[in-house]
Amino acid sequence: MANRSLIVVESPSKARTINRYLGRDYLVLACNGHIKDLPSHELGVDITNDFKATYVLLPEKKKIIKNIKEKAQTAPAILIATDPDREGEAIAWHLATELNGKSGKIKRVLFTEITPAGIKQGIENLRGVDMNLVDAQQARRIIDRIVGFKVSQFLWTVLYGGLSAGRVQSVALRLVCERHEEIINFQSREYWTLEVELKTMNGEVFNAQLYQVKGKKPNIANEEEVRKIQETLKNALFRVASIERKEVRKKPYPPFITSTLQQEAAFRLKLSPARTMRIAQTLYEGVDIGEGAPTGLITYMRTDSTRISNLAIQSSRKFISNQFGSNYLPAKPAVYRQKKKTVQGAHEAIRPTNPALSPDLLKDKTGKDELKLYRLIWQRFIACQMAPMVLDQTTITVSTSSTVEADSDYLFRTVGSVMKFDGFRKIYPAPKEKDEPVIPKKLLEGEELEKLAFKPEQHFTKPPSYFTESSLIKELDALGIGRPSTFAEIVSRIYKREYVEKEKGKLIPTETGLTVNRILTNNLPDIFNVGFTAKMEEELDEIETGKQNYLEVLNDFYQPFHTSMEKVRERRKEIKSSLTQQTEEVCDQCGSPMVIKWNRKGQKFLACSAFPGCKYAKSLETEKEEKLELLDKPCPQCGSQLQVKTGRYGRYVGCRNYPKCKYTEPLTTGVTCPNPGCDGEIVERKSKKNKTFYGCSRYPKCNYVSWYMPVLYHCLECGNYFVEERISKKGNSYYICPHCKTRYNSLQSNNSKNS
Repeated sequence: MANRSLIVVESPSKARTINRYLGRDYLVLACNGHIKDLPSHELGVDITNDFKATYVLLPEKKKIIKNIKEKAQTAPAILIATDPDREGEAIAWHLATELNGKSGKIKRVLFTEITPAGIKQGIENLRGVDMNLVDAQQARRIIDRIVGFKVSQFLWTVLYGGLSAGRVQSVALRLVCERHEEIINFQSREYWTLEVELKTMNGEVFNAQLYQVKGKKPNIANEEEVRKIQETLKNALFRVASIERKEVRKKPYPPFITSTLQQEAAFRLKLSPARTMRIAQTLYEGVDIGEGAPTGLITYMRTDSTRISNLAIQSSRKFISNQFGSNYLPAKPAVYRQKKKTVQGAHEAIRPTNPALSPDLLKDKTGKDELKLYRLIWQRFIACQMAPMVLDQTTITVSTSSTVEADSDYLFRTVGSVMKFDGFRKIYPAPKEKDEPVIPKKLLEGEELEKLAFKPEQHFTKPPSYFTESSLIKELDALGIGRPSTFAEIVSRIYKREYVEKEKGKLIPTETGLTVNRILTNNLPDIFNVGFTAKMEEELDEIETGKQNYLEVLNDFYQPFHTSMEKVRERRKEIKSSLTQQTEEVCDQCGSPMVIKWNRKGQKFLACSAFPGCKYAKSLETEKEEKLELLDKPCPQCGSQLQVKTGRYGRYVGCRNYPKCKYTEPLTTGVTCPNPGCDGEIVERKSKKNKTFYGCSRYPKCNYVSWYMPVLYHCLECGNYFVEERISKKGNSYYICPHCKTRYNSLQSNNSKNS
């Protein structure tokens, strides 16, 4: 057994899967990711010596490398099978240098899928370490280290310590902040649409919307204008001007690449990008599906290529024909164009390694999330080789005129579609189809229609939506920022730095995030912008393909960067001063105006503007306390006023004389508990996941709970003494009686009830 060839991979699970297929002739060991990196507490790059990087062996990897070295001494061949991308190539380079790469017995092997065929293909195509890939990874790492190290230090001097900046991370933050500012500053504009309800000679009823006025798209600004149109058309004749029927074919989507997988997983499965990539890594490295050892279920998941191997296409076509019939199989296999020039041609799209292995065969054999993601990947891949969906689309144009012969100045239109053939949607259904307009089945051109009613509707223009994780990745990908291996990390990093928070799926910049973005974009606009970052990504790709020289790219980057940093260093006092906020409060000691500043912990405080002459400062907590809700009720212990406070378990009522008086009580809603025989009140509480709910004050004797806030209101239908407040998807409040389910849009009048 001493003469076994050694294969080094990144993860233990990947090692187990490969071991299963190769047997006793090979020893497969895992290095657990990167074994070297730049030092954590210093720059680690000698800028004056051709950007020479100092890599140090990670402390936690010393025992692992020692073991690999011992096994490598007697191995006739050493195959480094780290992931087939830049990061994997850099790891392979570091491993080769540690294992005496000049010996000639070290080779690089690529496994784009962990299957017998994929492993065989990799071993039959051994090569050396690709230094173009290594240089591209090094250039990225060095540039990111220089930007992060230098700019972060600058932020510490003007704001507070511990802040972080990054070449790509900060541009992603900029996109989030700019979208936030756009939404905040958005001025809504009123407009109206006008529909007419029409009846055919056969008694069929349908709606058509005004789409043309005197040859132009209608622009109805207010209610007065829409009323004028209705008055003009009050006695008009409505006729079918034209009926256009056509067949619409919708082609299937391409197979997944990294960015589209993360987008769809976020949208359909509610998985974060980081979670998606962790699950995909598991599916790639191997899952135990009851065959005695792990099985690789998908191809490599960090890719921007939509290429599919001929073998995979043949396998999928066979499955489609057998499962759905020949009418679901196009005459020729679908081939998807690469949108980017720099796509790695050796990579494939993300696909199942065995298309015949349907998700239904894996039930109870994988984790819940693993099965969900595999199903999504499998469905998308099978669908991409299926026939298009076919729709029968009908467009009805309705004219109006005062007489039969008169030309129409107002045209109405309705468009509806009926599925003729589901095609790829058979296996990859749309998340949610919109309700199609009703289209009359028997209708003739020139037919006169009866006007039943006008249906004017008021609208307001809406601001752009906040970014979600999915839409941010889509935007980064479209702008050429980041690469398949970095999208999830970019999103995770802006969370980790507390620059962005997620609220109901929306990415909202924090105050710190907005401040950091303002500092960077105002003072280093040439570095933290989309154009510069996208151009840098292109240059890194060109290093990978050998079109650009590694050192030339670093020099071209560093000279303007260094000049920009020198300029901001000279202005750091001015920049720091600009971040203070003026207040109307005056200093208790000298009478000078007080300003708001940031302390070293990232918290705001009030300080005297005469500093350093006057060093008076105080917390902002006193201002926060004034904004707390005060109750018209004295403390039963000391007589002081009670107020609503917030603790680790949510809001509660406490004495304002704390800490001298420590009286507290639950925050009651004023609604008695509805459970029979209980004399408790419904109070506000917090769950373990910090979610507000409402329960009985007599808990645990009474177990009444509800997610909805009760409000005292006499239900008009059943007489129940309270209703529950709900929030619609648009953020508006409405109320439901928990007993009879009657709905109230508001509690102001009886006319607001909707059953």
